[in-house]
Amino acid sequence: MEKSIKHRKELLMQLLTIDEIISSIMKETDGLDAEITDGIVLSKKEIPQSEIEKLKSELGIGYLESTFSEYILSYNWGNFGVLSYQFGYGDEASLNWLINRNLEYDEYPVLRKNNLIIIANGDPYTILLECKSGEIYAFTSDMSYEEIVPVVSDFEEFVRAMGTAEYAVWKNSEKEFIESMEREYSESSLKFWKELVSVY
Repeated sequence: MEKSIKHRKELLMQLLTIDEIISSIMKETDGLDAEITDGIVLSKKEIPQSEIEKLKSELGIGYLESTFSEYILSYNWGNFGVLSYQFGYGDEASLNWLINRNLEYDEYPVLRKNNLIIIANGDPYTILLECKSGEIYAFTSDMSYEEIVPVVSDFEEFVRAMGTAEYAVWKNSEKEFIESMEREYSESSLKFWKELVSVY
């Protein structure tokens, strides 16, 4: 018995892969109405490469980090959310959701000057991508842009950590999730992850 508990905790220390996240969501939502699961099921999509060029043109981005570019075209982020964070709504075929989210933000010129775009919104943080490095940051409305919180090194890691957090919440393993994150992330990053799964 003790061995299986230890083994379970070791498994939680590793971030789920995106395929494992998709499987866990499918398992948790199995048998539910499509209306209920709309926006919480992650699925593979093939969004045209031309959408990246359109995104860069519309938002005035010179360079967009390759990991983000690859992943943003490969899944239905335009109609997907994790826990209290939403990427996009009702747009699985283009990146218009991402373009509009940024252009509709009053301070987008300040973001653009800092090479940042908004990729998701939630409570209490807005999630930002630094376009050249691919690093992910979080900020709240009462922070200055100099105070933004580094969260993870790239979009893939962000999605894997978010999906693992959601899985931990479903399995009542929030503390184990935070224990595993404490080994890998700075105190400022941990504040974001603790708030995400309500462990204080």
